Formats: sequence, structure tokens, C-alpha cells
Amino acid sequence: MQIQKIVFMGTPQFAVPTLEALAKTRFKPILCITQPDKPKGRKRKLQPTEVKLAAQKIGIPVIQPEDVNSEEILNQLNKLQPDVIITAAYGGYLKKNIRLLPKFGCLNLHPSLLPKYRGSAPINFTLFNGDSVTGNTIFKIVAKMDAGPILFQSKLQISEDDCYTTLYKKLSKQGAEDIIKVLEKLETEQIIPMEQDHEKATFSHKLHHEDFLLDWNNTAANVRNKVRGLAEIPGITASFRGARIKIIEIDILETKSQSFPGTIIEVIKNKGLRIATSDFDVLIKRLQPAGKKIMTAHAFSLGARIENDEKFENGF
Repeated sequence: MQIQKIVFMGTPQFAVPTLEALAKTRFKPILCITQPDKPKGRKRKLQPTEVKLAAQKIGIPVIQPEDVNSEEILNQLNKLQPDVIITAAYGGYLKKNIRLLPKFGCLNLHPSLLPKYRGSAPINFTLFNGDSVTGNTIFKIVAKMDAGPILFQSKLQISEDDCYTTLYKKLSKQGAEDIIKVLEKLETEQIIPMEQDHEKATFSHKLHHEDFLLDWNNTAANVRNKVRGLAEIPGITASFRGARIKIIEIDILETKSQSFPGTIIEVIKNKGLRIATSDFDVLIKRLQPAGKKIMTAHAFSLGARIENDEKFENGF
């Protein structure tokens, strides 16, 4: 059975490569659903979602319901009679009436190897925990969050240089390719859904204020993982001379820490700042002072006239 009518649901940049990939094939969506415009910036001006901008550029109709499960939206979808609904970081729960509407169901692209890291922040938690492998899962949406049967998975090796920003881009690009493969296989009945092992499920909760605060009392590995898991955007926050500062890139050094965690041991010319943690020293390579662009830690040290034994405090 051929898939002809697709409705796409997505909101942030992560979903854009999938939408663009679909649009270049015979699987071009007939409708795109995204979240309403949100106020951003100091002037709180309404800003469209990245998916809305992409859909408009491609020429796909866009709607932005406050409630995707409303009777109005359900009636609209009923008239379209989509063969499949594809979601990628949409940010809304689909009730049963919508889930049962398409012939091939509602499929979700999730950037983790389910059942690991169900929830809203899988890429962050993958890096927080220092994993070496991640991937994408495409599964059929059911009532319970991220718990539906798996249709397809693809793995991705995490490099030592990967951070949230780079991994986000890699997974979104790979996910776009994965979706096309799944649709082609669904048409020829080459996919056998595989139930998840729910006992092995782990969760990535929505990030809270404390998740964005760096604690130098942790191990060097933990500090580096937290930095990687939030870099470059939104960044994890420390404090220096009473001001907020985001730490963007860190390496672990071989020297054991002899000073109180957060202490600046030395400024290493053209390399960065050597800082103590609970076990090994780390080297801050890049950072972002409040209201400024990302810069090298060495350049920051010159402008700030940093001296040895000054301290980076925990975030606040």
C-alpha cells in the first residue's frame, strides 16, 4: 500500500531536516502542524517556530493550534485522511482519536536508543552520562510517553569532541534519512514492530534550573560531561567575581587537584584556565561572559587580568 498523504508535526530546528527531506521526495507532507508563535527577546516579540519558517519556505500549509487534540483539528485531519502522521520534537501529546486516525499510525522520531532516555532531554542526558553511543528511534506513538513499538533504530558513535550542539545536528540529519527509509519499508511491509523492554526504560526529565548550574565539587569527568551536555546553547553557568559566566568547552588534565574545587591554578598561555575539581584539574578552553559572545578562556583571562588562586564559584 502506497503512502500518499502525510501530516508532519514538529517545532524546533531538530525537526527541520526531516521536514525538508520529506519535501524532496514523493512523501512531501500535505500539512504541517507546529506550536504557536512564542514571545522572545527583551521586547517579547512573537517569533515563529523553526518548523513554521521551513514549511512556509517549502510551500507546505501550516497550522498552529493551541490544542492539537481539539475538535476543530480532529475534524480537519478527518477531512484530510492522512496515511501517516510523523512527529519530530512537536512538543504536544496526541490523544487516541488522532493516534488511530492514520492507516499507518502516528510515528515519532526520538533521538535516543529507546527504551533508554525516554522523555524531553535525551541528547542532554546522553552526554551528561558520558555515553559513547547514541542514535535515533522511530516508533509508533501510544498512550504512554515514548513507549510504543519500535519500527527502526540507527546508531551513532559519539566523538570526544561532540557536545550538545554537534550531536543535535548529527542526530537530526540522521533522523531525516531514517524517516525516509521507514516510510519506504512500511509500504512494502518490511517492518515488524518490536515491543520495547519497559523494565529497561530510563528517563530524561525536562531540564530544571539546577541542571544549568555547574558544581566544581564534582569529578572532572562529571564536570566535563555536564559542560558537553549543554554546550554551546544554552550553556552551563558558573560564577566568577560575582557575575554569571557560561562554560562552553573543557578538557580533563592528568594532574590531580590539590586546591579547593573551582580554584584557578594557572593561566596557560594560548590554551586556557587550569581549574581544580574534586579529583583532577580541568582546562577551560572556551567560555561566554554574560552579554558577550563565546571566546577563548585565554582571551578572557587577558581582558579580566585573572590571577592564580582566584575562584570560579558554582552557578547560581
